Amino acid sequence: MLRFLSPLLGLSIFALASGYLMTLIPLRINALHGSDLLAGYMGSIYYIGLLAGSFRSEHLVTLFGHIRSFAAFMALLCASVLSLAIFDSTASWLLLRFLNGLAIAGVFIVVESWLLCESDEKTRGKILSFYMVALYGANAIGQLFVGLIDSLSLMPFIVIGTLLSLSILPPAMSRIPTPELESVSSLNFIKLFKLTPSAIIGCLTGGMILGALYSLLPIHLLEESGSEQSVSIQLSITMLGGMLLQYPVGCYSDKIDRRKVLVAISTLGCICCLLYIWFDHDSWINMILLFLIGGTTFTLYPLAISHGCDHLQPEDIVAGTQGLLLAYSTGACIGPVLAASFIKFSGSGLMLYFAVILAIVALFFLMRIPFRPVIYSSDEQSFVPVPRTTPLVAQIDPRSETEESD
Repeated sequence: MLRFLSPLLGLSIFALASGYLMTLIPLRINALHGSDLLAGYMGSIYYIGLLAGSFRSEHLVTLFGHIRSFAAFMALLCASVLSLAIFDSTASWLLLRFLNGLAIAGVFIVVESWLLCESDEKTRGKILSFYMVALYGANAIGQLFVGLIDSLSLMPFIVIGTLLSLSILPPAMSRIPTPELESVSSLNFIKLFKLTPSAIIGCLTGGMILGALYSLLPIHLLEESGSEQSVSIQLSITMLGGMLLQYPVGCYSDKIDRRKVLVAISTLGCICCLLYIWFDHDSWINMILLFLIGGTTFTLYPLAISHGCDHLQPEDIVAGTQGLLLAYSTGACIGPVLAASFIKFSGSGLMLYFAVILAIVALFFLMRIPFRPVIYSSDEQSFVPVPRTTPLVAQIDPRSETEESD
């Protein structure tokens, strides 16, 4: 397992900085411009960059190798992040956030392909779980930086730039030979939609929710509490809920119809969002509600992925999972701007937006249940909590092992 240590350690340091940055950006935009719509645009342009980089960065990794590519993408990310502190025009920030997304996609491509090439059928599931903990655990811890430093000063960008620079050290100091990449499976999105439209809708709406959550929830929480320190704690609780509830919800979905689980978690998430609007903002109950909102919204995408894989042959799982990630990424580009429109009409517009999308998901899957028979456990794929990063992570998915063994 030591051969996985350097990429995972580099990823953890990067995720600390990334988690801090994702919250800092909307807070800084809100403080300087007071515009939720601008924050929504910044979130959307970031996901457009992430989407573009996810499908275009692999060639560079193949050409230059993992370690040099990791250093190059991290240098681009560090430069574009530090430039955010220098330029203050909207056009500059839109361009820089696009470059942030492009560079972060490249970092994910390097780490995921490194883990993929160094793992095998027996270790792939364990490696994926380590990857999840390193990524989401460090992201949650990164939220705790918020409030420690004035978000309007240059210091947050210096701290983030320092962490990003340090993340290069573990891969750069590694003596492990660079793995070789294999070509990524081709994707037929139309065929995928015909096979499992429910999974496409589930991933699309999951992206619409989480894209808005990352882009606008920090502003919403700050307006309620008035304290950046409180925002950091509440966001950490939300992300911990998303990480800790994935396994119990996923294991339960392996035993019954996943569509019923999707209906249940969407309904629960909708109720939690409405209750959050109802209760006093300083109430400890809202901490529990945020934990559950994180748990329900973060599990929507991997549940939809698992539901889609139930309808795919093992040899189609890699291409299918990549197509579902494309649906999620498209939703993440749309969600922040759409959610900002809700906020314009109501102070509780963000939670209302989450509630409406979750209600639509619940209703959709409830209506779909009678139209397609349940897949019995003998034909069902096991649940795997797939990260929402790049198409390459689909190849680490243990459900695709059959393809390689045939």
